[in-house]
Amino acid sequence: MIKKLLVSALILVFGLSLAIADFKPPRAKPQRRKGGEAFPPLPLPATPLRRTEKKREPAPPTLICRVVHGKEPRKVKYEGETYTYWDWNTNPGAEGNLLKRMASQLGQPYRKITAPISKLSGDPAEVPILFISGHGDIGLSTKDLAFLKKYAESGGYIWMEACCGNEKAYGEYRGYLKAMWPDRKVTVLPEDHPLYSCYYKVDEVKYTDSVKDIVNKPYIEGLDIGTRTAVFLFKYGIGNGWDEFHDPGAKDFEIPDAYKLGMNLIAYSLAYHNLGKFYSRAKSFYEQEREDQGDFVFGQIVYEGNWDPTPVAAINLLTVVNAQSSVRVKFKRKEIDLDNMDLFEQPFLYITGMEEFTLTDSQAAKLRNYLQGGGFLLADSCCGRGRFSASFVRELKKILPGAELKLLPAEHPVYSSRYKLSSVSYTEFTKKAVKDLPALPIYGIEVAGSTRVMFCPYSLGNGWEREEHPFTREITPEDALKLGVNIVVYSQTH
Repeated sequence: MIKKLLVSALILVFGLSLAIADFKPPRAKPQRRKGGEAFPPLPLPATPLRRTEKKREPAPPTLICRVVHGKEPRKVKYEGETYTYWDWNTNPGAEGNLLKRMASQLGQPYRKITAPISKLSGDPAEVPILFISGHGDIGLSTKDLAFLKKYAESGGYIWMEACCGNEKAYGEYRGYLKAMWPDRKVTVLPEDHPLYSCYYKVDEVKYTDSVKDIVNKPYIEGLDIGTRTAVFLFKYGIGNGWDEFHDPGAKDFEIPDAYKLGMNLIAYSLAYHNLGKFYSRAKSFYEQEREDQGDFVFGQIVYEGNWDPTPVAAINLLTVVNAQSSVRVKFKRKEIDLDNMDLFEQPFLYITGMEEFTLTDSQAAKLRNYLQGGGFLLADSCCGRGRFSASFVRELKKILPGAELKLLPAEHPVYSSRYKLSSVSYTEFTKKAVKDLPALPIYGIEVAGSTRVMFCPYSLGNGWEREEHPFTREITPEDALKLGVNIVVYSQTH
């Protein structure tokens, strides 16, 4: 019996060993991998996506940041209900709607963000536009104002809106701008400002019924840095139009015109972005502190307002005069105060600008004596702006009563004093904007047998800077510099 059991056990063990020897695990289900998935994963957190997964589109670049301000939300009662809101965000859909419209019309998407000033880097390349909106008690600190000033002078844009046309907010903004730029004026944008034509042509606008103090004309103020309007100030609300809702009693632009002006604001800010960067790294007059020693020195008249819209123009012109003529130049610029300086120490004077200006009777008399005594004055309408041109023609009647500006003929020696010029070329925008452009653009007045006053209604200084100035009426850089050299040589030899 035992013998039988042992034999059975041996047979069982032998059979099991054979079974184990022939055992193979079941095949795994086939895996279908693409070639790229065979590579080992990258270090975290960057792991490659499977090629079958949809890749996420990159976020559009940031264009506008709405500035967060205020320490606590506001409360307001309306039709028996109490509403709580942050003043900086009264019209929350404004910029988003504007950017959507821009993307649909121009095909270029941008995005908006919100942040307090303390969280911003101040680099306009990261955030080109800061939008500040509110009803008052904005609460910008001295540190905030220093940040905004540096940001704008580095090429950024600031849009300040008195939401709903709130007078308290408008007053605060003007105070902030005066604190940041005490030597600059906030002015109403003239009708020929590029803002009103750079995308839509805006001659007239409509306001909500609560606006009683202005009719049809767009009212926007600005502060210029160079030829660029870096700060736009809105006395009447524009964001409510983008948000497509007007609060009761609000003093706003109506929705269609708010959108048109908004599109123009974006177009202007993008077009002048490079010019803003150019001004932020402007050249300096490296011989400013040296004695004149009989060399030619560029004298520029200072007046209240933006008297220096092209800060790089003079030094570029001096460089070319030095290289292309026999005139010995000093690389410096004298800022001429008509009330407190002896003009006869400066044989060449230059005045330019974009806005209206006025001379006192004593200043006009001083310039009259200067010109009659042999001095020379060049006036240049920066960007070809009408307000400056009209002001200069008006003030010239006080300086030289009875004298009349006349277009200088082609044979006038100023057109051949260094370069022989029979015509000049204008920018494409100028040719489209102005009909019947003169072949040669200099007007003059003769005093004691010599042309002592010259005036160019199409900007010379823009061309001297050798940087694109969009939407302006000007002479091309090459010819502007040639004319500038000729004028300097003429002033020194006649």
